[in-house]
Amino acid sequence: WMMILSLILLSSIIYSVNHLVKTGNEAKAIKVDYAELHGVQYGLFNSTIWTEKISAVVNQKIDEFDFTGTNREEIKTYVETIVDTLIVEADKKVRRDNKKRGFFDKFIGDTRQKITDELVDIRSLRKRVPQITESVLTELEKPANQKVLKAVLKDKLHELMSSNLAVVDMTAYNNILERYQCNNFETCSTLLYQKREQTAQEMNNYTIAILSLAVILIIVIILQGTVLRSLSLFILSATSITLLVPGLLLPMLDIEAKISKLYFTILEKPLSFSNQILFYQSKSISDLIELLLKEDEFKMILVGILLIMFSVIFPTLKLIATYLYFYSRSFIGNNAIVRFFALKSTKWSMADVMVVSIFMSYLGLDGVVDNELKRLVKESEPINVITMNGTDLQVGFFLFLGFVATSFILSILVEHTRKSN
Repeated sequence: WMMILSLILLSSIIYSVNHLVKTGNEAKAIKVDYAELHGVQYGLFNSTIWTEKISAVVNQKIDEFDFTGTNREEIKTYVETIVDTLIVEADKKVRRDNKKRGFFDKFIGDTRQKITDELVDIRSLRKRVPQITESVLTELEKPANQKVLKAVLKDKLHELMSSNLAVVDMTAYNNILERYQCNNFETCSTLLYQKREQTAQEMNNYTIAILSLAVILIIVIILQGTVLRSLSLFILSATSITLLVPGLLLPMLDIEAKISKLYFTILEKPLSFSNQILFYQSKSISDLIELLLKEDEFKMILVGILLIMFSVIFPTLKLIATYLYFYSRSFIGNNAIVRFFALKSTKWSMADVMVVSIFMSYLGLDGVVDNELKRLVKESEPINVITMNGTDLQVGFFLFLGFVATSFILSILVEHTRKSN
């Protein structure tokens, strides 16, 4: 009955891994799309978004504007200055236009200027600036004229804001909205966030179930007796491979740095940006290998080859050698190479070293990202910035760790069986 239980546990692990890999691929696509949608290039670094936000604030201030006893005197000072400047500049232009060269042209220009001086007394006109200003303000105070003025101001604001904007390529952004059939950013962001949380929870549940089943299976095999049987060897080997595959295919480490919220006040109105992702990367061992092998630099290709050796080739050779060592009593099963891969390669396959390296990389990257975000907050005063470090270990790391542990136990049991026989 223990063998039947072991086979049932193995079947459950394979079934769960199959669903986990499918969910993992879906989750990865959702995370990438969510990070792209919230990228700073479409928000905080997009001049169009700044224009829309500032225009909304200024439009609101224009709508709220009205003449009051407090602001009327201040506005009157500005209007007086403008009217006086217009009078002075108009006089200068007339004098420039009337100043001609040549006897006949000069005579005509001087005559025009004398007539102008007789008809328009600039000094007297400048003395009447307060009266003119009062008349202008009286007209502006009329509701109909204020409505027209606000409309003109809004048109000029729109014209000013629409000019000289840096063009941002929105192709990827629009493709995401189309892919999820969303009409706007808010709808798509909410949908992707819900999908991301749901798939993350599913992956965590599958991973816990897989590792728990693997632990139970190992305990059941050990309880069968001190001698490892053929079927037990197959089941334990299959479990090891089943943990290795998702460990290679699924992401091991997510690196994310984002501005949760950036806000400040402009014209006494709040202006804010939220969920602005500065950097996001999610890589599995297979992704990393593919990336390194595509590089033109020899050192990167060499690292990629070493990763293939220690994460794929060595585990495969170890499994083959384990079977040869377990079943063969001849030279094939007892030579140094087979014994090395069957018994010693667990210590030398570097799989355990990779696990430790990834964990240390996580600690290091988590610290670096955290420090950089803290420095961003410190240097952003007086703008208020709330940052978030989303660096986290993913299910691929824990499944690969499970593979390392299972492989180690397999070597111990095989060696113990041979010694017992």
